[in-house]
Amino acid sequence: MKGGGLGSAGDLVRKARIESIKNVFSTAKENSVDFVLISGDVFEHNMVGSEEVSSVISIFNQFQDIPIYLLPGNHDYLGPGSVYKRDIFSRVEHLTILDSRNPIELDRVTIHPDPVFSIFTGRGEGDRFRCVIDEPGVHIGVAHGSLIGGFGVTDDIDLPIDPSCVEKSGLDYLALGHWHSHHVFNDSHGVPRIAYSGTHEQTKYEENEAGYCLLVEIKGKGAAPTITPVKCGGLSWNSIEFTVRDRSSLNELEELLDSYREVDMLRLELMGELDLQYQSDLVRILDYHNTLHQDFRIIQDSMQYTVPVNVDSIRDFGDPTLNKVDAELRKRLSIESAPISCATLIEALSLLHRLSEEEHL
Repeated sequence: MKGGGLGSAGDLVRKARIESIKNVFSTAKENSVDFVLISGDVFEHNMVGSEEVSSVISIFNQFQDIPIYLLPGNHDYLGPGSVYKRDIFSRVEHLTILDSRNPIELDRVTIHPDPVFSIFTGRGEGDRFRCVIDEPGVHIGVAHGSLIGGFGVTDDIDLPIDPSCVEKSGLDYLALGHWHSHHVFNDSHGVPRIAYSGTHEQTKYEENEAGYCLLVEIKGKGAAPTITPVKCGGLSWNSIEFTVRDRSSLNELEELLDSYREVDMLRLELMGELDLQYQSDLVRILDYHNTLHQDFRIIQDSMQYTVPVNVDSIRDFGDPTLNKVDAELRKRLSIESAPISCATLIEALSLLHRLSEEEHL
């Protein structure tokens, strides 16, 4: 998956996602798991470059003693040009691409795949998984889609999955992919049997509880799964809000930003009002903290600059042309009522004053 809307930081996130795959397998090795189950969207799309594919395969091959069962998702779905049809995947002996709904029989465990064949069509809920209530052994389903009713969402979801399919079919556990946050859902008896691991590396600021893999232990048929989230993402992310009131609040802002110095990816949303004469102070604070993070995203849509407009008191810039421009901007601002136009005039005044200050430094 790509780094969503991150601009130049997107490359950093993409590289971190590859590295965090290694963290997943290191966790698996440390805990002596029986196998690793991947529930889709290893890649952003099926046209992914060979270099990225090779990077993933290289990590797989560092853990050849761990069987891997990989289900394609809606981004890397099993269409005619699926990335998983490339020859390189068939050469990885400990990797099984779950490219059909045929069960995979293992020692005391059966995996029931439900791969995505098209991003435009879903599948009827009634026969998603066959009934295994009377069959011995542990039965694990793996699918990619949106759990109906999960997080309170019931309408307009893609690739819907009815949570009742677990109890109807007798599955002991259903591993899901598609949602980027890890979350566990209980069945009607309060037993945790459905879980999203979330993405192994967070990809955008809007995601919560991302950057995990799940360590799942099921002792036998009908037993309650033990589900343990393990942090595997390498980047730290935070989103913070701050309301600017006056010049003194800028000191509070700097103290707040100092407390996030070690965060890799930081988004700051500014609200409130600030006198235009202090904008340069704010800019200096933000410019410095921009050097401390891999990505520093600043949102100021809800913040306004105020200008004490007095057309009878014109600032002397020491230059007749600049004085005339300043007077004209203040005059227009004093009679303008449209918010967008006011913002443009304020920005113009701010730039004029800042350039004048820099000229006299």
